[in-house]
Amino acid sequence: MTQVLLAVDFEFDLILFELLSEVDEVTIVARPADDVELLALCRTGSADAVIVGQYFPGLDAQVIAAIRAAGTAVLGFGNDAEALEALGIGSHVPSTADAETVAQALDDTRDSTVVPPRPSTPPGPPGGQGHIVTVWGTGSSPGRTLTAVNLGDHGARQGHRSVVVDADTVAAMVATTLGLTEESAHLASLCRLEAEKTPPLDVSAVPHAAIREDFHAVTGLTRPDRWPEIRASVLTAVLARLATMFDLVVVDVADRVDPDDDFADPFYDRHCATRASLDAADTVLVLAAGDPIGLQRLVKLLGTDRAESMGSKMRIGITKVRAGAVGHPAEVRIREVLNRFVRRDPDFIFSDEPATVDAAMLAGHTLHEANPKSVLSQEIADVVAELLPARKRSRKPGARRRATSL
Repeated sequence: MTQVLLAVDFEFDLILFELLSEVDEVTIVARPADDVELLALCRTGSADAVIVGQYFPGLDAQVIAAIRAAGTAVLGFGNDAEALEALGIGSHVPSTADAETVAQALDDTRDSTVVPPRPSTPPGPPGGQGHIVTVWGTGSSPGRTLTAVNLGDHGARQGHRSVVVDADTVAAMVATTLGLTEESAHLASLCRLEAEKTPPLDVSAVPHAAIREDFHAVTGLTRPDRWPEIRASVLTAVLARLATMFDLVVVDVADRVDPDDDFADPFYDRHCATRASLDAADTVLVLAAGDPIGLQRLVKLLGTDRAESMGSKMRIGITKVRAGAVGHPAEVRIREVLNRFVRRDPDFIFSDEPATVDAAMLAGHTLHEANPKSVLSQEIADVVAELLPARKRSRKPGARRRATSL
């Protein structure tokens, strides 16, 4: 006897229920309303298998992986085999299948299902040709958003089509930093389009603000309590799609990475966006303030499993470096500390320029716009030049556009 959950599209629910009711070897134990109820049933061992349709509410690759991790077999039901396979469903039957065919497919799927170890990262589509840089770091405000915005700005100035993505689910500040007054949560809109399987196919269809012709911003959540709208697997797919449209994708994230509740499901917590952005990145720029507290927090962060798992793609940047905080010469002192405690040199050193930063924030400008001769701005430009080869421009950058939103 095979116990089955029905999680199919609304139009097929009753048809499939009546069809399987005729099969003695199959018992339908529940017909969940959405992905949350479906996962709850799977994790309590309520069924041997689940039949899913591609338009079932909340269904994505992350949910399919969680179902399999619970030891429940998954059988796809529908006519779009490519869409079902994209969700990670290898076995499926068409909507025209008879009761005997469905029952046999259920048996085959159940017998071939092996419970895998829980994945450390949700599955998602492969990335494109663009380079994804996730700006992470310690607490104590090392300047993650400021650095992310100016990395995007200098990427564009060096000939790369760039986009800054605000994936900070605690305090989204990219829009404020760039002086954008609109109240649009572009990232939430992108995730919704991706989840509904109607993703944008080119830049013109991407919800974003056009700062310049080659510099764009995907703004974050307008309220922190909207964090459930940014799910890890969907964000992974969004970043991969953006990487096919932009040369440089800079992702600004919160410093928090672990669940607020140790007993929470790691796939459904506020900081899953940070983990997804770190995993999707080609380069992770870890920032820490160049003062005793900031350096101590960096040493602790570098000792975590998360930091060690990032390996060679992690780069370290020390911000707000000044001799008054660590002694003279400041850069030498900082390198001594990191070599002593973590046996590693910082990759980048960023000067402390409060006057330029204040002027840029007050006007909603980038550092280069506020002061073209800024040392800090040039240091960030050097980071982009090291991460990406420069490209020749076909034309000069266009004038800045303040409130363009698509």
